[in-house]
Amino acid sequence: MQLFSFLKKEFVKNVLTLVTGSALSQIVIYASILILTRLFSTELFGIYMLFSSATIILKPLATLQYEFAIVLPKKNKDALNLLGFSLIVLIGYSILLLLILFIFNDQIADFFNIHKLANFIYLLPLSVLLFGSVSIFDYWNNRMNNFKNISKGLLVKSSTMSVAQVATGFSAFNGIGLIPGMLLGQFLQLLFLLKVSVKSIKSARKEISFKNMLFLAKKYKDIPVFNTIINLTNNLSNELPVLLITKYFGLASSGIYGLAIKFMRAPVGIFQQSVSQVFFNKASKVYNQDGNLHTLVKKTAKNLLLISAFIFIPLFVISFYLDFLFGDDWQDVGLYARILIPWLFFAFLSNPINSLIMILNKQKTMVIFDVLLLIFRFLGLFLGYYYYNDIVISLIFFSLVGMLFNILIFIYLLKTAKEKKIAYK
Repeated sequence: MQLFSFLKKEFVKNVLTLVTGSALSQIVIYASILILTRLFSTELFGIYMLFSSATIILKPLATLQYEFAIVLPKKNKDALNLLGFSLIVLIGYSILLLLILFIFNDQIADFFNIHKLANFIYLLPLSVLLFGSVSIFDYWNNRMNNFKNISKGLLVKSSTMSVAQVATGFSAFNGIGLIPGMLLGQFLQLLFLLKVSVKSIKSARKEISFKNMLFLAKKYKDIPVFNTIINLTNNLSNELPVLLITKYFGLASSGIYGLAIKFMRAPVGIFQQSVSQVFFNKASKVYNQDGNLHTLVKKTAKNLLLISAFIFIPLFVISFYLDFLFGDDWQDVGLYARILIPWLFFAFLSNPINSLIMILNKQKTMVIFDVLLLIFRFLGLFLGYYYYNDIVISLIFFSLVGMLFNILIFIYLLKTAKEKKIAYK
């Protein structure tokens, strides 16, 4: 009865808080996309999607995923030391990444056939630094139950980014594309989160020390050892189409795919990310209090299944009219979007409960899952190109592999939730 009450009140309230901010931010982005597709070419969209994908792929290494551990300790002073350690790792990684790009810029551009991105590639460490910092302070606010701060931060980012990108498109600097606007949005989101987090951080700042950071880093070592690999391979497999489509079919095709996945992920991500953050917060507490995780997972899955009907049915219908919405240069966006629906549907059901991997210390098993997923996704995309030279067949293979693996992961997590294994106590 207590668990049911918490699901009906606090859990739903926190999810709705995050959903509101996410929904408003995505409405702003959707509105801007209708303008941006008429201001920028498919190639410039391709460059933007490639840059965004590279940021997402590199981010797990940037923090070693230690920000996830911020939610886990019982004491705020321990969480704050983990926050400090995460920032140190992030800054060091960003500097190292910048040096690597200076040395190997030409080789990277040759391998991926992205010489048009070469001028922007030096901005990648900055994007990773901003993206990683936002993630760290998001998890701090998650721990402090300040979900409104996370929600408002998303709105700051989307509104700033959209206005900057549209302004660039109408200006004489149209040729610089969408990347500067993205960076400005990330920067202002970080400034906002820093401002609203100062008060809660000050209360425990005297407890920060490098010695404590190292002790806690060692205590939660399974997160960087296994979870970094999990998130790196998962992000790489999710972003693999952008990399391979660019290499095999060109930046224009990559831009069309990028718009399709951006259009589909936006409404899905509103609920998926919100439920994921609240579920992580509550599942950690239920676990620490020896509560019933299995019941929580089942209830969350049922709610997600109900929500999915209100997301994917309208998306499927709208996908037939995307060429009208985005313009004549984007004829294939709707087709690509429909191909991706099976994968995104099952990912919507499994991704929000993936935090159980850390809570129950099951990183080792998930490393195997994600490495296999990466291999099979690569094979799907490559075989579609090698045997058929057809981007549609490549995407069908990619979507089917993603659907199958998300079903298997969901079944595994549901079964694992029954276990009472001690993880980080």
